[in-house]
Amino acid sequence: MKKIKWGILGCGHIAHKFAQSLASMEGGELVACASRTSGRAEAFAKEESVPDFFDSYEAMFAEMDLDAVYVATTHNFHLENVLLALEAGKAVLCEKPLGVNATESREMAKVAKEKGLFLMEGMWTRFLPAIQQMKTWLDAGEIGKVKMLRASFSINKPFDPLHRLYNPELAGGALLDVGIYPVSIAGFIMGAQPERISVLANLAETGVDETTLMNFGYKNGAMAQLSCGIQSPSENRLEIVGEKGRIVIPEHFLGAKDVELHREGGSQEKHHLPYPIPQGFRFEILAVHAALRAGEIECAVMPLAETVALAETMDKVLEKIG
Repeated sequence: MKKIKWGILGCGHIAHKFAQSLASMEGGELVACASRTSGRAEAFAKEESVPDFFDSYEAMFAEMDLDAVYVATTHNFHLENVLLALEAGKAVLCEKPLGVNATESREMAKVAKEKGLFLMEGMWTRFLPAIQQMKTWLDAGEIGKVKMLRASFSINKPFDPLHRLYNPELAGGALLDVGIYPVSIAGFIMGAQPERISVLANLAETGVDETTLMNFGYKNGAMAQLSCGIQSPSENRLEIVGEKGRIVIPEHFLGAKDVELHREGGSQEKHHLPYPIPQGFRFEILAVHAALRAGEIECAVMPLAETVALAETMDKVLEKIG
């Protein structure tokens, strides 16, 4: 099969993870990168062996024959960058969150559908083998009806008002950067967004949320307890409690390699599904490749309607934070 030619917008840390994942697999190749910071694209190209680099996104689109683009910029630029790529007629995989709010996410989804172009939020966690095994158990009814889930994801970044995590002008804060993982996995597991939301949060000196606790209530009576933080390292585990047992990802659920099924009565099933650390994005890339080759403009694992619904939930949480 013809290799899918990729370009990257933005050449920071997350772009390196994408480049290394793409290089580890067949079916696609990274042929160009672009950054508006002078010299960064050239340095990135040398480090990741990318043939062409540009100091302008527009120049990359004008000069390169690309099939798809990975938007790896900070989320405050996603709307501008995604629309630019769609206007250039390119399929787009955008690093999460797709937009900083539901209005932005709706606009990008609308343009992609009008143009008949592929667009997906890069929620890489959903595509990992351990998460897919979790979903298989849930769909098979191994733990019965889900009653409750708990998910946490926190990191420890010392306060720096200029760092993107603490900078409100760069859409900083725990929820948009790390909190999206527990919010998204809750939506994936529950198959719906919450009807009831309660929130507690501590704000950093810059006004962004530093630590946020969320309780979600769903129409079917299920509940979720979620937490996130940027100055409070945690185990980052996931537990799903059902009528007949539990499913546990014991640590670092967003990059899951282990998943456990604990059935009522004591029987257990555990799977270790490892992958090389620098190559964690390969599973979502494979999904994008499959969709593009099938002529599809969305991916069923991370559809645009759910991306917009998740953004609406995040907006409600941020409104309650104030």
